[in-house]
Amino acid sequence: MTPKKFYIQLTILSIFVALLLVLLGMSNLIGSHLFLSWISWGFFILFSVGLFYASSKSANSENKHLFGQIFLLSIFFKMLFCATILIVYMLLTKPETGHFALPFLLVYLVFTIYEVYFVTKLAKP
Repeated sequence: MTPKKFYIQLTILSIFVALLLVLLGMSNLIGSHLFLSWISWGFFILFSVGLFYASSKSANSENKHLFGQIFLLSIFFKMLFCATILIVYMLLTKPETGHFALPFLLVYLVFTIYEVYFVTKLAKP
């Protein structure tokens, strides 16, 4: 996958997710917790860019295990970030329900699917 194709797809995906967040913001149930979703949206965009470049470099490396190691490390750090941000958000805002996590999980799911897609494309020679 070329960087140009990656950035075009990432831009389209990011706009789609942003539109979903705007629509979810109109909901009384979730609207007050969208700050968390926008933070995660920005993080996952930056994370995807970093993962793309790290995976691109490691796909062409002489060390054949480096690509897999990069991907596994990315999963670990993404999960660590997600757990940390959710716990900190809960401690700071003390939400009454768990609905605040729904838009966050939506953003996580969409970007994770895209990351698996482009990493798979990079892995193929």
